[in-house]
Amino acid sequence: MSMTSTSNLKSATSSTRNLDVYLDRIWQRHFSDIPRVNEVEIAYCQPWKRRLGLIRMTVDNKTSFIGINALLQHWQVPEYVLITTIAHELTHYVHGFGSPLPRCYDHPHANNVVERELERRGLGKYAHQCDEWIDKQWFPLYDMLRESGWAGIPGAHRTVHRHKPKC
Repeated sequence: MSMTSTSNLKSATSSTRNLDVYLDRIWQRHFSDIPRVNEVEIAYCQPWKRRLGLIRMTVDNKTSFIGINALLQHWQVPEYVLITTIAHELTHYVHGFGSPLPRCYDHPHANNVVERELERRGLGKYAHQCDEWIDKQWFPLYDMLRESGWAGIPGAHRTVHRHKPKC
């Protein structure tokens, strides 16, 4: 995203980083060639140490669910980490993982297909920044927030609603 796109995205979101807004904007700007062939839901999940996001189909195979690590709503996590994580999960959707689209590969991360797709869609700079930040900052931040009892993480203590797929 260009700086203009990023500032527009920021202004359209609340301080808690509204995932529905991010999903819609990222899809419009970077995945507009891909139709939404089913319902796609997105929500914050628990604070994982070694996972930023996931995508999967619901049991009835009607809805794709994208779960985002609750820690990505914390103010110390750069916005490009959230954007890259959502785009990463959308790439899986495009490749037929967690979606009804045909599978393009046997494995979701085979031969760096996610990284290449993000680059192709104009998100390579974000992905690179994200990787650098994760390598340097993620584990210290995770440990600090865990020790604080997840202070500043809305919903980190709540259970997942029954109508949404469990994270």
